[in-house]
Amino acid sequence: MRSVFTVAIFIAVAFARDEMPQESSGRVAATDIASLGMLQASLSPLLRDSALIFSGTVIQVEHRNSDSSSALATTSILFRVNQAIRGVQRGQIVEVREWGGLWQSGERYHPGERVLLFLYPPSKLGLTSPVGHRSGRFPVTSAGHVLLPTGASSPFRPIAMRRVVAAIRQAEKE
Repeated sequence: MRSVFTVAIFIAVAFARDEMPQESSGRVAATDIASLGMLQASLSPLLRDSALIFSGTVIQVEHRNSDSSSALATTSILFRVNQAIRGVQRGQIVEVREWGGLWQSGERYHPGERVLLFLYPPSKLGLTSPVGHRSGRFPVTSAGHVLLPTGASSPFRPIAMRRVVAAIRQAEKE
């Protein structure tokens, strides 16, 4: 397992090397390696548990509060798929229905926001959410860079979407 993780980090670094700013010595910055390493470490459970994986833009958010004791309060989020990875097509409008309590706990979306999502399969009630709560949701910049956690003083590191998709595709093969 450790050797697979090490290989995955080297692959991710190789994919992203041309995207990364380099230190004056020409070496890849440690925060970039840490960001890709954190992504690689989290990919296995994200991929295993995800039915839909895509980068999309939030089009609409609608809260549907229950009026009866048998109905469930939900939040409906419409996304336009920008980058299709699993279970969707580019340009498709995807409706994600979440349990309303997630909104109360801070799982919020705003029209115009761009995210990379790893979503669980829908439940019997048709509800879903990002795998591992916040672990399956990554912000995406207007330039199309995924903001990956660094674990350093700067909370996020922008990595080109194509590099992240390549790392996901590589991890799916392993």
